[in-house]
Amino acid sequence: MGTVDTLMSGMAGTVDLSGVALGCSFYWPAFMFLAGLAYGIAPTTSHFFARKDYYQMHLCRFNAVIIMLVAGLLVTFLLALSPLLFTLINTDEKMTHVATGYIYAVSVSLTCTAIFNLYIAYAQSLSVTQPSLVVGLIQIILDIPLNYIFIFGKFGIPALGGIGCGVTSCLINIICCIGLVIYVHKKHAVNKYKVLKPTRKLNYVCMRQYLKLSLPLGLSRTMEVAFFSLGALILSPFGPIVVASHSITLNVSGLIFTIPLCLSMTATIRTAYAMGHRNFDQALASLKAVTIINIVFFLIYFNLVLFLRIPIASLYTADPLVLELAKGLMLLNCIYMLPDCIQCVFSGVLQGFKDSKTIFVSSLVTYWLVGLPTAYILSWGVFFKRLEGYGIWLGFIAAILGAAIIYGCRIYYLFRYRKLPPLLLQSFHENNTQ
Repeated sequence: MGTVDTLMSGMAGTVDLSGVALGCSFYWPAFMFLAGLAYGIAPTTSHFFARKDYYQMHLCRFNAVIIMLVAGLLVTFLLALSPLLFTLINTDEKMTHVATGYIYAVSVSLTCTAIFNLYIAYAQSLSVTQPSLVVGLIQIILDIPLNYIFIFGKFGIPALGGIGCGVTSCLINIICCIGLVIYVHKKHAVNKYKVLKPTRKLNYVCMRQYLKLSLPLGLSRTMEVAFFSLGALILSPFGPIVVASHSITLNVSGLIFTIPLCLSMTATIRTAYAMGHRNFDQALASLKAVTIINIVFFLIYFNLVLFLRIPIASLYTADPLVLELAKGLMLLNCIYMLPDCIQCVFSGVLQGFKDSKTIFVSSLVTYWLVGLPTAYILSWGVFFKRLEGYGIWLGFIAAILGAAIIYGCRIYYLFRYRKLPPLLLQSFHENNTQ
């Protein structure tokens, strides 16, 4: 959907493309915070599923729904206030108009997005992955025609330009959330693990365990995506050409990132299931399998981007200035992709261990204490020649390489000494006591 939005907003013009990119720099951190918070259900449910503790599994889901509803409403309010920050930066007025309208539109559906991500993660934790595929296909089928209607103004609806992407995303998020909730509660493959005791009640232990795991994951994903989103904000004073070329490169990278992200989710579920039995050998086998698959896919998309970067960029825009800059940025993206795919999968393994503290600390250090200062200094030329978009991507590479190294060292330690992180040990103890 992000790729379609970028392509179709680019058809409306460079200003609309840049405005959507700027709006996304606020929307995606909010979205990923809720997604990270929701995905805490996956390792938790997988642990209970491995131990056949279906009561705790259902109880945790209900309490997670309550947490996600509250979080969704809170994040919606904060996102709706974010356009006030545009008054503090010197940037193109038309571009900020598009970004503001886009943010207001997508913020309406954030609570639905929170519940949607929770139910997707819950189904995946039971190894039921078909809903992800079906919903993804529905989203794409709806995205293209609705974008066409709202961006270019069809069937009596005024042309909204880039703002139309936000309206489309809002409608699709609401529709898919309602459909997915109905599916999970009705589908036998997901809802067949019945329990006799009532599970729709607030439980302090469940809420505390869930928040201790998921809150660091949500904050980590927010810090990660906010770091990347700030690239557009840092570059916005350089004008729509630089922002658009950066947006194209980031969108291509984000589209490719879905491959290691899916492998990361698989690694989380399989690792969590293995650790539900405290089976390090099974967890290690899953790690080896997913790493091999990850490297094979990397070799494929690395060569595709390296040799087809000009035709790929041409799909987004016909502006020769944007194309020329995007061509160079995609070379840096090729370097960036290797540590990115490694850290993503390793992060999934750590989530399976419920080691969210390591992920949080790593995100704070690598993205905000290393990557962001490096990106700003190089792009604005604080000590050197101003590199603009190239400086941002060099900062990205530095941050993601640091994350890959930290995660790799932590995983080696856990498997080498067969250590259980404190949160995993605590959850075992509390659940047994309960």
